[in-house]
Amino acid sequence: MEVISKNQFKWTSSSSNKKIVSTVSRFDKWLREDPKKGLKRINSLLNIKNQRSLKCEAKEFINIEQAITDQEKLAIYESIKNITYVAKKQSSGLTKPIEPLTGLQIWERKIPIETVGLYVPGGTAPLVSSLIMQAVPAKIAGCNNIVICTPPLASGKVHPAILWTAKQLGISEIYKIGGAQAILAMANGYFNIPKVQKIFGPGNAYVAAAKSLVSNKIAIDMQAGPSEVMVVTNSLRNTSLAAVDILSQLEHGEDSKGCVVSNSKQVLLEIQSSILNKSKSLPRSSILTKTLKNVQLVKTKSKKEIIEIINQSAPEHLVLLDDDYPTYVNEVSSAGSVFCGPLSPVAFGDYASGSNHVLPTDGWAKSTSGLSVDAFMKKISFQTANANGFSSLAESVIALSSLEGLEAHKRSVEERLTSLNVTASNDFITRETKETSIYCSVNVQGTGLYEIDTGIKFLDHMLEQLARNSSFDIYLKCKGDVNIDTHHTIEDVSIVLGEAINKNLGNRYGITRYADISLVMDECKANATIDLCSRTNLKLTLPKMLPYVGDFPSEMLFHFIDSFVKNAQFTCHLKIAGENTHHIIETTFKALGQALKQAVGYSALPSSTKGIL
Repeated sequence: MEVISKNQFKWTSSSSNKKIVSTVSRFDKWLREDPKKGLKRINSLLNIKNQRSLKCEAKEFINIEQAITDQEKLAIYESIKNITYVAKKQSSGLTKPIEPLTGLQIWERKIPIETVGLYVPGGTAPLVSSLIMQAVPAKIAGCNNIVICTPPLASGKVHPAILWTAKQLGISEIYKIGGAQAILAMANGYFNIPKVQKIFGPGNAYVAAAKSLVSNKIAIDMQAGPSEVMVVTNSLRNTSLAAVDILSQLEHGEDSKGCVVSNSKQVLLEIQSSILNKSKSLPRSSILTKTLKNVQLVKTKSKKEIIEIINQSAPEHLVLLDDDYPTYVNEVSSAGSVFCGPLSPVAFGDYASGSNHVLPTDGWAKSTSGLSVDAFMKKISFQTANANGFSSLAESVIALSSLEGLEAHKRSVEERLTSLNVTASNDFITRETKETSIYCSVNVQGTGLYEIDTGIKFLDHMLEQLARNSSFDIYLKCKGDVNIDTHHTIEDVSIVLGEAINKNLGNRYGITRYADISLVMDECKANATIDLCSRTNLKLTLPKMLPYVGDFPSEMLFHFIDSFVKNAQFTCHLKIAGENTHHIIETTFKALGQALKQAVGYSALPSSTKGIL
């Protein structure tokens, strides 16, 4: 790990190793000749325990709830929420028609791939994040058959965090097999594993070589091999952060690699020292001892040379660590994902920020993009966080990195948390009762994104209308026995949603506070007047309604609004007139949403003469 010049620098390709390619080809030959004997032969060579059955049976999903802590569940939901929002935005953006000239409309019709295979690395750590990064876009794209292959633990079982996450995403087709043999099995349909049409996922050099081998007969997402990171900094203040960001990727595996680029030799030497010191205290030191040789420290003469190195290398992860990152952004043309500024650690993208961590390696970012709903457009993801955003996400990333046993990821967040002197927070509200289990997150300064599942279809539809009309981002998951009693579910959902909005509003300083709106929907008319003070008061006038609309008991409309207002803590006057019960309820939610949107708007005037609400 010496300081070298730009001319000495080489971003070598790990997937071109002839020995690795030869080994994978040999595995392919054995499996083609006799899959069962071939797998036993591979397992014997790699010292892997033979499985009686590769498929995870239903009994293996029993009791997994108790194996995952509430904090870990919240962190996983945070990741699912953000990846879902980004994936939905990608999906919806591609379906909007464009009109290049008057009278001509062009649009796209998206057809999901029927059967896809997701490779989730594991063995040494439960890479829950890798499952989420692949499965969420696959679900949103509409893939009907999703197959997961993942290496089991030494016990022969799949880590409960993987099973629990897959269950939340509605995926049960999970097989206990990893490495190149998993890729070959999905490509050929060995061992009763469904033959897939496209394979996704990152992995080591053997996985990457296997994907390359099968790509002549089925599609693959990209060349996503061993992890790599390039850090750019010219500041002595950021040497410690640069070191921990390098280590956070080196701890993935023995073939991971990193590079620091700087115009300052002093900065590079400080980073070199910091990497060596920090690596000694990390639990995966046995891996780091081998990967430290894969670190290059490149001394450049100018910003131009830095840009040339970035675009020639096309790194999987690019960290523009200094505050002058905006001067680089428009000149970066080849990178998997770019992390801008000192408060945007790679760990955010690895886990929960919303960008995808399945990214091209070995220079493939010159022509391909990270995993997304759209696999054919070249895109580069950039991200940056301010102090508020960092503190909101830090707790979930710390929990996820602890779950996966990747200490450097955790420390890359904790070190920033300490330097900022802020408290980590999480905006999720949870409620656990005998009848329901609810997780909810709300962003009142959102754009109307939502992912809602209460188990009551009509209520889901109404809450979607609330999100759209208020421009609130709402993530809400509820589990309850609605076949026995929908009342508890409706009541509990209203309580949690109100609490989440109240939490997200904070001290309510600077909001418009007041709103008075009217709207019509066919024969219905609604008037909503609200005051977003913390004093609770509800005046609700409703016309007569039929007992039910779909699976929603209309008598619960009043109870929902009442509990919602009490827990969100505001004053609300709602007057609804109409005849059609569906329209009455929908108009109520739309009017309430539009009033909330108006009331949370920014105002330069003080919200209260007393200084508080």
